[in-house]
Amino acid sequence: MPFPDPNWIAPRTGHDWRDEDVRAAVDWLKGFVPVSEMEGRLEVQRAHLASALEAWKRGQHADPFDPSDAAAWWIVQGEAFAANRESFVPDAMVRSVPYLKRLGLELGRLRAIPGAEDRAARLMTGDRRQPEPGIYELLVALAWNRHGWDTRFVQEIRGGPPTPDLHASRGTRRWAIECKRLMPSAYAIKERQLGLALAAPVHRLRERLDTSFILTIDFKVELQDVPPDYLVNRVETALREKRAVWSDQVSDGAIAAPTWHLARRVMAHDDVFYGSSRMIELVSGNYDHEADHSFSARWRPAKKRPIYAHTIYRVSVVTWTSSSPAAIRHKAKHFRQVVAKAERQLPADRPGVVHVGVETMGGRDVNTVRHVRNMVEAHQFTPDNPRFRWVYANYLRPELTTDRNETWALTESMAPYRIGRHATPWPLPDHLLVSEEAESSPGLRF
Repeated sequence: MPFPDPNWIAPRTGHDWRDEDVRAAVDWLKGFVPVSEMEGRLEVQRAHLASALEAWKRGQHADPFDPSDAAAWWIVQGEAFAANRESFVPDAMVRSVPYLKRLGLELGRLRAIPGAEDRAARLMTGDRRQPEPGIYELLVALAWNRHGWDTRFVQEIRGGPPTPDLHASRGTRRWAIECKRLMPSAYAIKERQLGLALAAPVHRLRERLDTSFILTIDFKVELQDVPPDYLVNRVETALREKRAVWSDQVSDGAIAAPTWHLARRVMAHDDVFYGSSRMIELVSGNYDHEADHSFSARWRPAKKRPIYAHTIYRVSVVTWTSSSPAAIRHKAKHFRQVVAKAERQLPADRPGVVHVGVETMGGRDVNTVRHVRNMVEAHQFTPDNPRFRWVYANYLRPELTTDRNETWALTESMAPYRIGRHATPWPLPDHLLVSEEAESSPGLRF
């Protein structure tokens, strides 16, 4: 896929737009928390972002939000996107706003689903560390309802028998629905942390040498097997010997000068969010959505928007991928254990379906391996529940877009996996959770 042309200037007008759908979803979710408590939680997140900004100014890595209350962070990003753009983090917004947009678009339908407001209240209060599972359940309920099913949430009885998340009925047909949202694997999280740790001394080297460079590297081994000083030693040697590329048993690497002509041309007109995909695109010449990135720079904040850079003086970017077969297998987490656990929630008095939501941020190789493994696991799965019929995998890929015509982008696919041998047709064919179904086309897109 060719990279889009990064040589564009943001429009000077039209920045006062509002997204009333996102705003409606945000206001609905906030309404389940007392006003004073909600404002306190939001202020904690804004303060955390301000602290991260100070670290960014020093060229250090820092997470922009407090993970103990991710639900409040979703609200901060939703409010910023919908109206005022304050506390707005573009590359974090993409993982919340697309889902809030869909909830807001169909808020009337959603509120009419029995039990939906109880589920929303729980994700804003008890499940605040991980709002994604609750949001996913709301999106699944909407999809069934949109396709003509009478849908309701099943009330969980503490200490009682297992229950599914949803029941759906249409005429004489009845289905039980269990939802599981797969969070990023511990392996993928650790791998990114290892990548950032390998990149940190590279950025310090750039500061010491008072230079700038763009490093692109593909690891051939698992990052856990890379010595902590491997990358900085490789870069220091390459710079000293003026070698642009290297290849060894650990990695293939290349060093290039920043595309200063592009960055300076655009930033003469535009302030750019510090460390964002757009900034990496400008100094690197493109942004690889399949890779991970670590960014550090000396910069001057914009006066009116201090989270945006007005000028960049020195920069280092470390962009890495992993072609290690072992790493790909570990990140391509299949759903067998998740499905086995979800099956126990399904009753035996009606056919059952399990929805599994997967955020596919591991690159095409990882996503392809995951899909193949899921097909194999589903084919080999022997259900204990004789009424378990289908698994729907909802693959969702938020994109850190650098397109001039987009504020966010999301690629969505759905794959059905038959469980056991039966002739029961799909109860929810060709559905999507977030994207407009009328604009979709058949097939998986990673």
